[in-house]
Amino acid sequence: MQEAEAVVIGGGVHGASVAYHLAKAGRQVALLERRTIGAGSSGASGGIIRCHYSNPSMVRLAHRAAQLWPRLADELGSPVDYVCNGFVAVVGAADAANMRRVVEMQRHAGVDAELIGPDEVHRWIPGFARDGLALAAYEGEAGYADPYATATAFANKARELGAAIYSGVAVLDIISNGAVSAVATDHGSIRTPLVVNCAGAWAPRIARMVGVTLPVRPGLLQMVAFNPQYGGWTRTSPTWIDVTTMTYCRPDAMGLMLAGGGSAENTELETEAPDLDADPPRPSMMFEAEIHDNLVRRCPWAERMSRVRSWSGPDGISPDFHLIFGPVPGVRGYLQVVGGSGNSFKLCPATGEAIAEYVTTGRCSHVDLEAFSITRFAEHREFRGGYRMHITG
Repeated sequence: MQEAEAVVIGGGVHGASVAYHLAKAGRQVALLERRTIGAGSSGASGGIIRCHYSNPSMVRLAHRAAQLWPRLADELGSPVDYVCNGFVAVVGAADAANMRRVVEMQRHAGVDAELIGPDEVHRWIPGFARDGLALAAYEGEAGYADPYATATAFANKARELGAAIYSGVAVLDIISNGAVSAVATDHGSIRTPLVVNCAGAWAPRIARMVGVTLPVRPGLLQMVAFNPQYGGWTRTSPTWIDVTTMTYCRPDAMGLMLAGGGSAENTELETEAPDLDADPPRPSMMFEAEIHDNLVRRCPWAERMSRVRSWSGPDGISPDFHLIFGPVPGVRGYLQVVGGSGNSFKLCPATGEAIAEYVTTGRCSHVDLEAFSITRFAEHREFRGGYRMHITG
């Protein structure tokens, strides 16, 4: 392809969703991926879908995505392995008042959320221990999906609608003199008036090509899978987050426990920067041991569980752990969906929809462009998480 109406850089769930929605809107699209579709942070994601955030703008965006997930497989004509399993968040006394405020705000936004006592969690997760807990919240319409299958489904449907999907193609430069005019790659150039940066941990490299300094640094997502060897935990058991230990856990299709977070990972997200040109390292034994202990603390029946595997992958981390979305003032023809910070997979149906709406109409119905703009950092209006655990937002 020598010309396109839009070039999307990055073949993860956001880039593939953007390519699909732009193609659906009738645009001629080229999607460029340096490796393979879903090879970066999407391939390492936990795949959790929830609306439990403490900022209204994020709740609104997550709620829009949650409305799209149940019918996504039918729309794309490919499985995304979506399961509606519900979601439980538990907090200690220090966060109880904030959880009450957060759930009230979520309900006002239309989220199916309710406050419950810690002793009620056993209705969904048998034997869930309440030690040190003061309050819990339940979200009935939450779920999970397969991130790799989702990225592939978006890309395949985009191709079916006429988009050109290029894997193994590296972007070398973006030609811009006041406005984007072309993208240079190691396989040739594509003339285009529009670039959408969805390059994950590599997004700052792409942004520099148009003179944008992106406040995004690389961070390492880590997860470990355990076989609980317990019949009370199934593929439809709720995802849960324990804010007191900063640990999250969800089931998979085989009934395993997929878990991450913990104090070690949350500390590393703020202090460590992985080498993006090297293969992601295996999670440390300290990480796996901490997650094991945190799972057993809440689910004593998991004491006999066995480790199945663990994995990690790089993602782009923004200063406030929220997406940086939309246009950049003074850079015509450049948009971005970056800085996912380990918790943006769930948003991908809505981010692609929003980019297509912005390109075709100049507005976004479900995304607060000002709240998610890159300008928020210079203007000191960053997102403020209501909990100490970053991934809860």
